[in-house]
Amino acid sequence: MKEKDGFVDCPQQQVILYVEKDNGKFEAMQTGSYITKNFLDDYEMKRKHLEESLRKEVTEERKSPVHFFMVLEDLSLSELAARVGLRKGKVKKHLEPGHYRQLDMKTLQKYADVFNVAVSDLIDMMPLNG
Repeated sequence: MKEKDGFVDCPQQQVILYVEKDNGKFEAMQTGSYITKNFLDDYEMKRKHLEESLRKEVTEERKSPVHFFMVLEDLSLSELAARVGLRKGKVKKHLEPGHYRQLDMKTLQKYADVFNVAVSDLIDMMPLNG
């Protein structure tokens, strides 16, 4: 790629490209990220819609906050189970409101740690039983 073709005006994210200079040598050039400049707004819009639809599922009590954060953080059931330290079948049950509401504080704290949120954020989305 020629130096003139490598320039992207995107100050929020800079990258280093190796481009061909006018003298024929390849050298490093700092420029903006093409992907950030052209696709970040699309990503943010899709993520916002995903978050809204997941939040609606929790509000309508079709899914639990564990499901909300698992999908939002793009974790598989196996990954989440490994990070929380529970069997996959157990975590699968916690994706449903009825089983989620029976969680103890210790398990809820494990989920909060994995999702990097406060326990109160999980409880505020859907209170526990007793």
